[in-house]
Amino acid sequence: MHSLNNELEMLKQVIQDFEKERPVNTAGSAREVLETLDVGLSDSGCDQDTLVDFAKKYVALNPDVSQTDFFKLLYSGINAPGLFGEWVASLSNANMHTYQMSPVATLMELELIKQWNQLIGYEQGEGVLVSGGSQANLIGMMLGRHHKLGDCKRLGLQGKTLIAYVSDQAHYSSQRAANLLGIGTDNLIAVASDEDGRIIPDELEKEIKASLAKDHTPFYIGLTAGTTVIGAYDPIKPCAEIAKRYDLWLHVDGAWGAPVLFSKEHRHLMDDVSLSDSMSWDAHKLLSVPLTSSGVQVKKAGILKEAIAGGGGEYLFHQDENADFNLGEKSIQCGRRADSLKVWMSWKANGANGFANKVDHLQAMKRHCVEQIENHPRFKLLAPTAYLNILFRYEPETELTEEQLRELNITICKNLKSKGSAFIDYASFKGRSGIRLILGNVDTTKEIVDKVLALCAAEGDLLTK
Repeated sequence: MHSLNNELEMLKQVIQDFEKERPVNTAGSAREVLETLDVGLSDSGCDQDTLVDFAKKYVALNPDVSQTDFFKLLYSGINAPGLFGEWVASLSNANMHTYQMSPVATLMELELIKQWNQLIGYEQGEGVLVSGGSQANLIGMMLGRHHKLGDCKRLGLQGKTLIAYVSDQAHYSSQRAANLLGIGTDNLIAVASDEDGRIIPDELEKEIKASLAKDHTPFYIGLTAGTTVIGAYDPIKPCAEIAKRYDLWLHVDGAWGAPVLFSKEHRHLMDDVSLSDSMSWDAHKLLSVPLTSSGVQVKKAGILKEAIAGGGGEYLFHQDENADFNLGEKSIQCGRRADSLKVWMSWKANGANGFANKVDHLQAMKRHCVEQIENHPRFKLLAPTAYLNILFRYEPETELTEEQLRELNITICKNLKSKGSAFIDYASFKGRSGIRLILGNVDTTKEIVDKVLALCAAEGDLLTK
């Protein structure tokens, strides 16, 4: 058997470099990096020292998402138990299509599915882990198509124009899903949202009626729990009533916002989520499990296999004593890695209470951040802050146009990134652009929040002298 002692020593060297203090971002543009780093491949192999050297450069040039100075995306920090699970999963290299090839990982995945369904309130539900929130949302829409056209798997759309509805703040994965499922992106209706970034139920029903008047076939409503820009939560109960009235599938995209279900204090943001038909979630976002680790949960057991399964019975999905434990027929993937291991390890180590504590702590940091922004003479909050997204901007004493304010705040973000002092992003909401801070790292403190706000203010002052 091959000894892995050399590879383990190589990994230790890379970890030592990773743990050294460094700026949150060091890489320049793609062309600049290519001028200094040779990523070319050749016919000849290389020695281990060369691999270690490249691995160290990889770590050095990649944004350090584990740092508390990383505020750019919907994930941050490092989850040590999850990382341990990632390493073990890669070592074992299990394939999740059958119980035979992944006995323990399958049981772990089923336990995760059960626990998530309990959080949601799906008493007789099912689920499957997927390669990301986009695939989870794709499956949610696919289930809606199956619900409306039961023979669609065999016969296609049968000449019908299927119409799906999401908020105008929804994640772009809904557009990808509409494309992949043959529905067409023009038949994905972006329903108006209110000033809080939440879908307006009356507008949703108005759009459904308009589709029916054209003799189209409404089939799917996609809500968002934690929108990408401002973290808004769509109202579930009134939309569920509409879905029931028109016999539409109701899916909730909880990729970012679903962890509030762990918190007694904040789970009200997803009140009535049990009224939905399916929900997506990402453990690699707020829970900081290594990418990717996602799932889709479904209220009605059996529908995943109905909508997805087909083929493989002759050589893979044998009807033996473990047939009921084979997850492959519920998945649109054949080869699927054991992501359950890192999520399970993280949950086992932290417990549900640990996840709840993270949500509560970061919500407290969010409240502090908002207070500091509201009390600062040069800052203006641009949107409500139900969750952990804070959209604000720097406004100088001199009056500027909206476009000038946009360029100013984009430049603040870019300059801080290039200096390696803070990695933040910019975004727009309701026609106004500003700085978007995401609080996702459990190690965030009030002092860290104050520091990044001070950096933004100082850069804004410097640019507007």
